[in-house]
Amino acid sequence: KPKKGKKADMVDALLENESRRKQELELKQQLEEAEANKRKELKNMSVDELKKSLSKKGLEAAGKKDDMVEALYQAGIQEEIVAARKAKLRAMASDDFKKLLASNGLFAGKKEDIIEAVLAHEAKLVEAVKAYEVKIEEVLAKMKEELEAKTANDLKDLCANKNLKLGAGKEGRIETLLEDAKASGEVDRAITALARKAREDQLLAMEAGEVLKLCEEVQTDPLVKEVLVERLLAHEADFGRVPADEEPKAKRGRRA
Repeated sequence: KPKKGKKADMVDALLENESRRKQELELKQQLEEAEANKRKELKNMSVDELKKSLSKKGLEAAGKKDDMVEALYQAGIQEEIVAARKAKLRAMASDDFKKLLASNGLFAGKKEDIIEAVLAHEAKLVEAVKAYEVKIEEVLAKMKEELEAKTANDLKDLCANKNLKLGAGKEGRIETLLEDAKASGEVDRAITALARKAREDQLLAMEAGEVLKLCEEVQTDPLVKEVLVERLLAHEADFGRVPADEEPKAKRGRRA
């Protein structure tokens, strides 16, 4: 039989756990009530008031009333997060603050200015993550569309080739393949390829002088051998190969 002391400890532990759970439940209820009250407060505002509040925060004042209420509510949450983060940064020890600056590639200065710089930097990172998540959804949507065009047997073969669970239905196999595409890095590679193609199109649309200037800024030689070989092969594919003992037509034309 357990000793009386151990039993008392067990009882104390149980009571402590119950007290903690009760506190957590009460806190959750308080947060839910605060959220409901805030939403109710925003819903009681007129459309004009909502538009003015959105404009003051630099947000788009358009859409249905419920959409504007939600936009204002989310903006309020974001402001609370920023305020909490700002308070945490102000309270950081000097050494920890310096390490944070170094890890983000920021320079020392007035603490308030640095805090604003850190917040701006972190906001950019958050936006970059959100933008990447949007691209992930776009790539997955395209993959899903392509997979939906395949037969159930084709999907089964794809799953088998990737050593994935075969599943029983077409939808299940599609979900399995999409999850594998995310986990294996296939989605990330597709996003990288799309970004590279978009950048390539952007550069090709620029004037030659602008591209050359960019090369100089990043200290890249545009006339590297690999590039010249690639261009020569592309030209030969279109116009045929020039014999080694014959001058190119363009060169003969210049001399004439």
